[in-house]
Amino acid sequence: MKAPRSRLLARLDAALAVTRDPVAAACLRAERAGFLVRLGHFEQAEHELQALRAHAARQPSAALNAWLCMADGWQLHFSRLGAGARDQMKRAQALSAAAGLTPLHALASAWVAHMDYTADDIDGMVRNVALALRLAAPDHHSARSRACMVVASAFDFAERLDRAQPWYARAREHATADGDETTLSALNYNISAQRVHHAAQAAVFGGDALDQSRQAMAASEMAGNFDDWIGLVSLDALVPMQLATMASLQDRFDEALALYDKHLADAQKQGLERLTANYLADIAWCRWNVGDHHGAHRDATAAAASIDTGMHLDDRATAHGRLGMLFKALGEEDAAMRHAAKGRECWDAHRKFQAQVLQAVEAAQLRP
Repeated sequence: MKAPRSRLLARLDAALAVTRDPVAAACLRAERAGFLVRLGHFEQAEHELQALRAHAARQPSAALNAWLCMADGWQLHFSRLGAGARDQMKRAQALSAAAGLTPLHALASAWVAHMDYTADDIDGMVRNVALALRLAAPDHHSARSRACMVVASAFDFAERLDRAQPWYARAREHATADGDETTLSALNYNISAQRVHHAAQAAVFGGDALDQSRQAMAASEMAGNFDDWIGLVSLDALVPMQLATMASLQDRFDEALALYDKHLADAQKQGLERLTANYLADIAWCRWNVGDHHGAHRDATAAAASIDTGMHLDDRATAHGRLGMLFKALGEEDAAMRHAAKGRECWDAHRKFQAQVLQAVEAAQLRP
């Protein structure tokens, strides 16, 4: 495995070299192990975390326990986008609050806000991001970079890129000041992911899908190149899946199918099972466009069976909408009408949810 390029890792190593307090040293070790988790160096991190858990059992420390909860949350999130990560972050938040550990409380709150956002808990997201920004000192870069990225993502989700850009810029400034390459990577990925989603939605529900897909492709390629440069290997199937979607939208169907074939199984293992219906629908669309109508019907049927109410509204809308287009091309009018109607229903609900997100974030009057 390639050695990671990291200013943050070097800074933590330097701090460890001069720290004499055993508790402070253990917390630094936990923070370092958590950063290795975020890079995807899971085995190396787990060896250190096991030693720290034993240390915490012998010499209990609220600070160390909170850091271990953070590391466990990162382990769940960066290995497979596990839903349990949110509970671990909430534990870290509660422990640090109870012990009066304000910097750690701010950092944990920012990460809870991140998990709230991914769970569509907008009230929780706004509450926790506001708390993180209130608690974090101006130079608490790790808490502020994460909090700013959450707000940027919320505005971008609501299709207010003009409002998102100042928050993205502040998140990048703080992450750069912190030497935190994993947050810079996350910023690249989140920006490209938003472009990918909006491009895919435009292809189904109307808009300039080609222009948006070109922007998304450039952002995805940049994200992948940056991850390679810093040696990040966690969630390494996510960017290739973006590239597959963009290739499909640009009518490069054979290329899209090759990427899906290579990376779909890993993406599902890394937490993207919730998008299986979308991927299968797009694979079916690609197959139909290269003349494999039997394969297109097979994968479309599998995609339809994979749609469930646990999916995000916009993902359900896009999956149904694409299947409506595909079944129409296959000459199955009843299925086409059914999916098209369901897609429009989900899309209308998604648009209402976007408005709710925008209203909630604006009402909080947050400042980067």
